[in-house]
Amino acid sequence: MIEKKLKSGRKVKIRELSVDKIDELKDIIKMKYHKDGSTVVENLNVARTAWIRAGLGGGEFKNWKPNGAYPPDSVLKQLSDVEREELFDLVQSSQIMGEEAPSN
Repeated sequence: MIEKKLKSGRKVKIRELSVDKIDELKDIIKMKYHKDGSTVVENLNVARTAWIRAGLGGGEFKNWKPNGAYPPDSVLKQLSDVEREELFDLVQSSQIMGEEAPSN
C-alpha cells in the first residue's frame, strides 16, 4: 500500500490494482457522439466512485477497519467533493504501468 496525504490533511492508503482491474475501471467511461458533432462523456461520477472504492485501502476514516475490504458508502460519504477528486487522481496515478514508471 502507498501512503499519501490529501491537501486537506487526511491520510489515505492506496492499494495496488491488478492490470485486469485497471482495464475494467478504464472501460466505465463512455463517449456518446451525436449527429450534430457534439460529444457527451457518460458515467464520469460512476467511474470516479469505482476507482476510489477499488483503490482506497485505508486511512483516517471513522468506523472503518479495512481488513482488505472495499470501503463502504459510509466511508466514501466522509470525503468532500475536493477530496474525492484528489483521491481519484491519486488512485489512478499510483498504478504503475510499464517497467519503471509510465511514460509521459
